[in-house]
Amino acid sequence: MIKTLARSNIRFKLVVSLLAIVLLAGVLSIIVGLSALNTNVVRDAYATVRTNLASASELYREEIDNRSRTIQYMARTPEIVRAAAARDRAFLFEKLVQIKREFGFDIVDAINADGTMLVRANNFEAFGDSMMGYRTVQEVLRTHAPIAGTGLLDYEDIAREGADLASRTVIPVVATSHARPRPRPAEDRALIIKIAAPILDGDRLAGILYGAVLLNNNDAFVDRFKRLVFRDEKINGKDAGTTTVFLGDVRVATNVLGPTGQRAIGTQVSEEVYRKVFERGETWVGRAFVVDDWYISGYTPLYDFDQRVLGMLYVGVLKKKFDVVVRNTTISYLLVILLTTLLALALSGYLINLYTKPVKRIIDASTEMALGFYHRIETDPHDDQDARALARAFNGMVDAIQERDRQLTDLADRTILKSEKLASIGRLASGIAHEINNPLTGVLTYSSLLLEDMKGTPYEEDLKVIRDEALRCRGIVRGILDFARDTKSERAPADLNALIEDALRILEKHVTFQNVKIVKDLAPDLPRVNVDAGEIRGVINNLAVNAADAMPAGGRLTIATSVEPGTGMAVIRVADTGVGISEENLNKIFEPFFTTKDRGQGTGLGLPMVYGAIQRHGGQIDVQSRVGEGTEFTIKLPAR
Repeated sequence: MIKTLARSNIRFKLVVSLLAIVLLAGVLSIIVGLSALNTNVVRDAYATVRTNLASASELYREEIDNRSRTIQYMARTPEIVRAAAARDRAFLFEKLVQIKREFGFDIVDAINADGTMLVRANNFEAFGDSMMGYRTVQEVLRTHAPIAGTGLLDYEDIAREGADLASRTVIPVVATSHARPRPRPAEDRALIIKIAAPILDGDRLAGILYGAVLLNNNDAFVDRFKRLVFRDEKINGKDAGTTTVFLGDVRVATNVLGPTGQRAIGTQVSEEVYRKVFERGETWVGRAFVVDDWYISGYTPLYDFDQRVLGMLYVGVLKKKFDVVVRNTTISYLLVILLTTLLALALSGYLINLYTKPVKRIIDASTEMALGFYHRIETDPHDDQDARALARAFNGMVDAIQERDRQLTDLADRTILKSEKLASIGRLASGIAHEINNPLTGVLTYSSLLLEDMKGTPYEEDLKVIRDEALRCRGIVRGILDFARDTKSERAPADLNALIEDALRILEKHVTFQNVKIVKDLAPDLPRVNVDAGEIRGVINNLAVNAADAMPAGGRLTIATSVEPGTGMAVIRVADTGVGISEENLNKIFEPFFTTKDRGQGTGLGLPMVYGAIQRHGGQIDVQSRVGEGTEFTIKLPAR
């Protein structure tokens, strides 16, 4: 995939890269967003349940307070005070039944000041039994003040209040998974809200008015709480919120429905919740499986007068309610991400196409240039500043390449012409030298013989001139033959540093080098080079002698070797501090017979011979010179 992408054009690379970035950003955004969404929804769900639980607890306290105010108000009415003081059971019975019916009490009793039952609204015949076992009665008798709260009644006590209340009280326990085991198959205790208020005749206690609401199977009680807290909200036909009253760990009043659609009366809370809420008196909020569905639930303890936990108050919200929020928000979020991604891709495609147009023009122009057609790029009016700058730079490059090609072509033409010229001159010189060499040998031989015979004569000096000029001509002929020779070099791996040392060892003793300081800077790691040792010595001799001739008053000759970075070629540098070479002569120094020396001092074949030797070795030679400062020759030879 990466190799394919690398071979693709820049537009495809940009599209794929941007698509990958957008998709990666989208995926990361989805992961982070959904994670944050779930976290926030769960946090909000727990906060909602805590709020609902607090509302239900407040409603429960208000229920107790309202019931307490009703009983207290009725205990202060003159007719009840007079009837209690006179122990008028018949009148009190009528009033108690009226209170029970109008205010929704399950139990309304009148108790004598000595703690015995005076009259029951549910059972006129049952009276005279002691009520001193009731904590509420004890407190009112002791303080003459009202008291209200949550309490329990045993089955025997509730049975005395009426058979219908006794039948409502008994709840069969339904075995529930994750609940604690119960030894008793049914719950027969009554969980009640109970209130006791003193009936005062002046400062004298005439009796006690006692009222209670039975919570066992009290559907109206929990349904009213549900309406107030959850406003009858439904999800898929099911109540979104539910409320329950527990006695111990058993549901005694609930609007949670079981699998059959009946209220889940008698089912148990999980042992985990029971331990925390009932045994430790703490509030529990969390995700719980209630009967047949998942709820975000909250449980809080219900206390009696002595702060003992009797049961629990529960509110729960269907987890589906929050799942719907998560699902709808997720769909909306994904749609936004999708639309954003599509818009980003569309915009990116447009921008990529816009920005790659100049690049495509450059690519097309580069392709044409590779074929030898030099085209300048015309800028578009819609191109931005960078694109126009790129076009200008490319056009500048095209102009530079054209100019360099022209220069290289000119240089190549000159080099070819020079090579052909040198070759022609070499062939001509070789032919002339061979033709001249034989008669020149005769002239030299006979002039030497005549000089021996005519010593001491007036002709001796003339004969010396003839002999010396003949010797000089023979030197020129030998130089021409050396320059023009086309014989195969005998090459072998050699140490350039050693060849330079050998050449300098002889030159240092020559009279020409008496005032010349020779500086050697030879690289110890120079690679061995495949060369003709004699030719390379001749090259060093020639360059060194020319350098010495350029320093008639003395100077410094530096010969250095090194390795060229990258190519690994062996480099020889021969530099002097002499008179230098003028610019007009610099391009002629390798031409045969060109010399700047005085007549009779040079043949003009030394540097052409050097040039030819280096060319035969596949090397390069370059020269740099400044008049009055010196000259430096640089030779590069391919390593072995």
